[in-house]
Amino acid sequence: MTIPITNVAQSTAIVIFILLTIFFLSLRKTEHSDLFPIRVTQELKGFGILSIVFAHIAYMLVSDSQFLYPLSIAAGTGVDLFLFISGFGLTVGMMKKTLSVIEFYKRRLIKVFIPFWIVLFLLFIADAGLLHINYSPFYMAQSTLGWFPNANADTDVNSPFWYITWILIFYILFPLFFNARRPWIAAIILAVIANFIAILNPFNLQANWLHSLHTFAFSLGMLLAWFLSYKKNFVEKLKLFRSESTLLRYTIIASMLFLAAYMVSHATPNDWPFLSMLVEKFHISSHTFINQSSNLLVMFALIIVFSLKKLDNKFFYVFGVYSYEIYLLHWPLMARYDTLFHSLPAWLALFMWLLSFIAIGWLLQKFIVPLGIWIDSK
Repeated sequence: MTIPITNVAQSTAIVIFILLTIFFLSLRKTEHSDLFPIRVTQELKGFGILSIVFAHIAYMLVSDSQFLYPLSIAAGTGVDLFLFISGFGLTVGMMKKTLSVIEFYKRRLIKVFIPFWIVLFLLFIADAGLLHINYSPFYMAQSTLGWFPNANADTDVNSPFWYITWILIFYILFPLFFNARRPWIAAIILAVIANFIAILNPFNLQANWLHSLHTFAFSLGMLLAWFLSYKKNFVEKLKLFRSESTLLRYTIIASMLFLAAYMVSHATPNDWPFLSMLVEKFHISSHTFINQSSNLLVMFALIIVFSLKKLDNKFFYVFGVYSYEIYLLHWPLMARYDTLFHSLPAWLALFMWLLSFIAIGWLLQKFIVPLGIWIDSK
């Protein structure tokens, strides 16, 4: 059941004003010289999780989808950012120190599945005890394995968990094909397999339309990691270019921001009628092709902007640090346990939820990080 809200335009304007104020107040001069360091990836993850949360609120939680527009239209880019950064980070790590298949799976178990299992079991207990929602033993078992073929906001324990299934497929395949000297081969293989799954749907995934919109981002992250590692002279030139305050650098940043804004608001077949007709002739879904292409273009534009900027942003960084915990919890908390949107102005409820997500993410990490270290030592 959607939550009715009033004063949509006014509430959205207040949200945008407060976010812009926080954004500019949290700017700090950058302390890194690398082109694509962890700091930048965390900020991009922060942008990604906020875009996903805003979209879920606007299109799934409240009664008027104009609430939070245009902040709510970049969720697809947010998903691609997470996939891209995952592929990038895993490739960088494996090129520095190649892990065995078993060791790789153990690391993923600690970083991904331990917090996932904790949150999943808490949701099962809370839903049964507080809302009298009882899931079947079969559903609970397949959920524990990370298998979510649906993305149903009404019946699934957490409909955004479709992403767990998708990233799990990449994690299973990654160490089987990875070669530290030729990571680009594994990137191509994973992209081919992902598109095979998206087109033929061999696992009968009812949410496959979501998976089909995100088949290239993980592999593109792998390719960037390989490129930055093997093209060191070019990378050094880019670092020098980044450190200079030239008109060209500012022009590139401005152009990429414009490209991102334009493509995120032109992501449907209706926006590209000629291209839609062309791809349909090759029996390719114009919706899938144009939506994914738009998301990837926006993603790359943002990566260029975040890499070339000389100011860090604490706001995005903090949300990036707790992005995984926010992803795991944000939708069921708002969809089934909300009291804020029901009792407060929409703009205030939004910020109260954002603060709550940070607090919950902090608490989860305080418990999960030491647990992960203990398991890793065994």
